[in-house]
Amino acid sequence: MDALSNLSIVEAIVLGVMVVGWLIQVLYFLLIYIRIPLHKSKPATQQVVGTSVIICAKNEEKNLRDLIPILFEQDHPEFEVVVVNDASWDDTQETLEALDKMYPRLHVINLDENKQYMHGKKFALTLGIKGAQYEHLLLTDADCRPTS
Repeated sequence: MDALSNLSIVEAIVLGVMVVGWLIQVLYFLLIYIRIPLHKSKPATQQVVGTSVIICAKNEEKNLRDLIPILFEQDHPEFEVVVVNDASWDDTQETLEALDKMYPRLHVINLDENKQYMHGKKFALTLGIKGAQYEHLLLTDADCRPTS
C-alpha cells in the first residue's frame, strides 16, 4: 500500500500547508537573499571630513611657537586650528598674532582676565568649540605633540 493513501484528510491538509509554507520560505530566500551576491556595489566616494583642532592655552608662548607649525604640517585636506588664549600674561597673544598672519587656517580667540569671575579651562574649551567651524573636533593642549 502507498503511504499517502493511508493519510486522513486532516493529515493531508496539514502536510499540504507545510509544503506550501516551505515553498514560500524557499521563494523568499531566493528573491531576497540571492540579490546580495549579485548586487554590484557602487565605488565608494571618499568624502573629506573637516576637523577643528582646539587648543586651550594659558601662558604657553613657547609651546605654541613649536606646536602650531607642526600642526599645519599635517597631511589633512580640510582642517583648522582654534587657539583659545585663556588670559595669558606672557607674550602668548603677540605670538598668536604673528602666527595668525602666517597661517590663514589659524583662528585665535582671546579671553581677558576678569577679576570678578574666574574662568576655568572648561569655559575656554566651550568658547573654542563654539568658535569651531567643523563638526569633528580634536582637543589638545599646547604641550602635546602629534606622533606622526
